[in-house]
Amino acid sequence: MSVAPNLLWKAAPLLTKCWEDGVAVYNLESGSTHLLTSAAGEILKYLSENPAPAFDLSIRFAAENNLVADPELHYNIELLLHQLDSLGLIEPLTREGVSTWRG
Repeated sequence: MSVAPNLLWKAAPLLTKCWEDGVAVYNLESGSTHLLTSAAGEILKYLSENPAPAFDLSIRFAAENNLVADPELHYNIELLLHQLDSLGLIEPLTREGVSTWRG
């Protein structure tokens, strides 16, 4: 799986509570609550700060967690982004900052 390199992701309006082994996330728009891994919570935190493409998220995640930013990590970050998108916790943007249509 690979997404367009110019695709940016941004976080939906969320409330989060971090625990030792994960993160509870409440989506302010849908009213849904999700329990996520710490890694997923970290990616959501990055996206709540600034929209970013998968590649940039992989580099930052690797640097902050003493990991190698290799193709496997990038692939797993892309998978995670698609899972977070399917839960309504993030959404894709174009480079111009306009939400992509998902009709």
